[in-house]
Amino acid sequence: MGYIYLTLMFVLSAVNLAVLSLRFQNQRNNYVYYAFYAILVANFGHWLLGFSESVEGAIIANKVNYLGGSFLPMFMFFALMQVCKMSIPKWLHFSLIFMSFTICALAMTVGYFPAYYKTVEYVVQAGVGNYVATYGWAHGLFNAFLVSYVILDIWIIIRAILHQKMVSLKNIIAMIIGEIATIMSFFLARFLGSDMLIMPFIYVLDQILLLYICNNVKWYDITECVIESIETESSCAYLSFSIDGAYLGANRIAMNFFPELVKMRVDAHLKGETELQQHIMSWIEKYRKSKILTDYCQMTEFNYSGRHYKCEVKVLRQVHGKNVFLFRIEDNTQEQQYIDALGRSNSMLQKNMVQTENEKLSVQEKWIVGMAQMAESRAGNMDGHIKRTSEVVKILVSMMRKKGFDNLSDKFLDVLIAAAPMYDLGKVAIDDAVLRKPGRFNVDDREIMKTHAEKGANIIEKLLSDVKDSYFVSVAKNMALYHHERWDGKGYPEQRSGEDIPMEARIMALADVYDALVSKRCYKERMSFREARDVILASMGKQFDPHLKDSFLECQDQLMDYYCSVDH
Repeated sequence: MGYIYLTLMFVLSAVNLAVLSLRFQNQRNNYVYYAFYAILVANFGHWLLGFSESVEGAIIANKVNYLGGSFLPMFMFFALMQVCKMSIPKWLHFSLIFMSFTICALAMTVGYFPAYYKTVEYVVQAGVGNYVATYGWAHGLFNAFLVSYVILDIWIIIRAILHQKMVSLKNIIAMIIGEIATIMSFFLARFLGSDMLIMPFIYVLDQILLLYICNNVKWYDITECVIESIETESSCAYLSFSIDGAYLGANRIAMNFFPELVKMRVDAHLKGETELQQHIMSWIEKYRKSKILTDYCQMTEFNYSGRHYKCEVKVLRQVHGKNVFLFRIEDNTQEQQYIDALGRSNSMLQKNMVQTENEKLSVQEKWIVGMAQMAESRAGNMDGHIKRTSEVVKILVSMMRKKGFDNLSDKFLDVLIAAAPMYDLGKVAIDDAVLRKPGRFNVDDREIMKTHAEKGANIIEKLLSDVKDSYFVSVAKNMALYHHERWDGKGYPEQRSGEDIPMEARIMALADVYDALVSKRCYKERMSFREARDVILASMGKQFDPHLKDSFLECQDQLMDYYCSVDH
């Protein structure tokens, strides 16, 4: 049975490594991979030890075990540091690496010097090969090494619980389970006098827990989700080059725009042989001459093979120790042809508008709306909700504009329409277990969902922090933060009432509820337009601003026409 068990543990550690490689191909935590390889090597050492038949064979197998075991605690520690979004000083980082190499080197002296083991005797335990050793001073160092990492891991877990709110509680629980198993195995091995049959199982358990954590990180990593969403849905090309002009890669759309990229080898340096290479080399040279030491970003335009392209050039500073150019290129041919058709008199106007704040805002606006649509797709039961509520806002605002409602400015109404798709952005930060839950929410679920309003406002503020149009940012934040407030003060998050609620949020609240009423959900059927209208009217002065009543009533036909034309 012992041979079967050791073989099973070795095979499982290999299978887990394969699962990691296939399931998490974009895994950015390299230390997880290193830990899995170390476990595979350590379990191979245990397997060799089980099949050994002499003291010499047992010593060789033990050295293979230590090739993995000496580095595994360090890899596990660094992996958990990345999961918990923590860092340590470089000197400590290198000290831990040096310590692992030292332990490994001392373990390799067995059979030559008595530093690690004074004596080694071959034995058979549980039907498999093993050894009994008299420990030297270096093995005491190894024990201290293990205890140190247990303390460090516990420190990570405590800090994650107290300070790292962006770390999933599920991941923290998984880390606690792994730590408890490690500590118990340490004492159990000392009680039994051997870790031969204990540690292979603990290693495989560690792999399973890390796979679970990686799966959670994949769900909760908003950045990765946005990147995948952009890659799938974007119409923009992305190219990357090093500061010295080496080609680093491009997406599929870039290769469609510029077929020469298909034949260009990664790490090949630009030579200026083609029109595209000449453009890129000129931008890189311009950056070098500018000697800008802060983040560099420039908008530019160029023609290539009869097409007109708009390009945003960014420098990502210190990616793997080097500056990297990222080019975001959009085919702007149709727009440019229209501008050209306006004649020479308008060409100066277009030229002066290339890098205006409105253009910069438009780019960031698209990214934020993309994140909001990603949250909607995660919810699963709200497909098209953002687009429909934005259209309701547009219809309602058009009627308010027509009626001269409350002397609201055209600028306010235009900004309100532009910012409407961002109002539910906070849902990107809500746990999938709640966001994708079929059926109605319980009390705890509702409390979690309520946090999306504040989270949305915070995300908008951070993503638009460098936009000078503070008016747009303010309107967008208010819509995200206050669209669940009620006219009677019974809403959330601040229980505002009446005109203390910003007008943009009052309008957004009505649009949000109207779409929810006339649309089908997994837990309810859609209402008729008449029923939805009556519910809204009955809530005027309670949930909704009563001043919106007339405008809402007068746009019923437009609302019905719109909803009859779309899936809802």
